[in-house]
Amino acid sequence: MPESPAFDRPIPIVYVTDLGFEEYDPADLFDLAFLFRSPEYQLVSVSLARDPDSGRRVVDALSLAASVDLPRLCDAVGLINSLRDAPGPVNIVAAGGFAVVADVLRAVPELFREKVARLFLVGGNANDYGDLETRRLPIDPRLRDHFPGRFVSEGLAENSEDESSAWGTLLTSGQGVIWLPRDVCVWRYAAPDVLRDGGVLTDFLLRELFCRHLVDYPGDRYAAAGRPVMLSALPAFLLAAKPDPFVWMRLFRAAAARVETDSRGRISELDLSSSAPNLYVVTAVDGQAVGKLLTARLRVRPLAT
Repeated sequence: MPESPAFDRPIPIVYVTDLGFEEYDPADLFDLAFLFRSPEYQLVSVSLARDPDSGRRVVDALSLAASVDLPRLCDAVGLINSLRDAPGPVNIVAAGGFAVVADVLRAVPELFREKVARLFLVGGNANDYGDLETRRLPIDPRLRDHFPGRFVSEGLAENSEDESSAWGTLLTSGQGVIWLPRDVCVWRYAAPDVLRDGGVLTDFLLRELFCRHLVDYPGDRYAAAGRPVMLSALPAFLLAAKPDPFVWMRLFRAAAARVETDSRGRISELDLSSSAPNLYVVTAVDGQAVGKLLTARLRVRPLAT
């Protein structure tokens, strides 16, 4: 397994999430914990896009367990101020809350171009297995067998109309977009194995993961305790750090593409040979290998101190 690359200075990250107290993806908590513990990254700010009060309660609990003061943003105005205050360009990693980011892009396009180095969009489906049948992107062949529910005919069917429309706006904005589609970028690992080093923060994360899995497996605590967690945004962090391409090309494939969407945010055109591409779409060549690499990095820099 390759060693982690060296960094001259921390990579600035603005993390956008739809975390909420009653309904959230625990992978977002893990993303934040990873940023807390990784010296390669500077967590510039966090945008709580779904419910600021509810999301703040979750993030406060995490920051208390991590013994850090976490900068928080709760709306588009806060995100604009964060960009204005940033001394240089930052990377926005959006695992949710696309409407907030789209509002910022519409309100201050010049500032967005100046201060956003790369916009990582984690979500959406590139392969809808409908009209784009002849232009599928390559996927890990195990994914469709193991996770058939991820292969659907809608772009962001689980999101609101506003979120889906905002998704289409961002995806086609041409603003340094790097897209990690959810149907071609699945990587999992067994959370108890990675977090077994112990400590306050890891105990907190394991408890949250267990509670979330109990929702999916009500009444079966053994099934809930053994479920893995999906790391939705960590590959975006790795790509933001500009790693050695000869190391990472075995794990990722990046293709310049031109994407068009309809009013609902669904992909209506995906052209991998366009002379005027508007984004890079990144796929995991081997999701299992990516998971192993992330596990190795966490062993070098454990979440618990």
